[in-house]
Amino acid sequence: MGHWDRKNVPQKGWECIDFYDLCADANEVYATCEMCGQERIRYVHVMRHPDFYDDLLVGCVCAGKMSDDYVNPEKREKILSNRSKRRKSWLSRTWRVSAKGNDFLNVKGHNVTIFPAKYRLGHWCFKIDDDFNQNTYEDKNRAKLAAFDLLQKYNEKI
Repeated sequence: MGHWDRKNVPQKGWECIDFYDLCADANEVYATCEMCGQERIRYVHVMRHPDFYDDLLVGCVCAGKMSDDYVNPEKREKILSNRSKRRKSWLSRTWRVSAKGNDFLNVKGHNVTIFPAKYRLGHWCFKIDDDFNQNTYEDKNRAKLAAFDLLQKYNEKI
């Protein structure tokens, strides 16, 4: 059930406050656009309106109509699509092995190192440059993906 035909739902004047990929950590996860109720969406645009009580999770087409902006929703989806492709190829990159036996990569001016957790047997940690992440991960690949996600935040600020 969508909102386009409801009289108490504003049609224009919405602002995108966030966007994310439903498949970032899983395979083939989709939702239904809350505005039209029809479209299966992978890339979610979180839309807010000052005269509506709740945020709506919508797809690209509805986000464009709601905000009267047909350029930025597509740009946001391109950012998420490119990030997803980079994340998928992250594990297949050629990781080198340090003198201590730890996997590492030098990427975009950062050194990413994966190493066994000291106090949790069978778990893994990572560091980017000299910043040690406090979390532990069940396997090496999960630690690598967590490092990728954090590295993306670093690069967005650079």
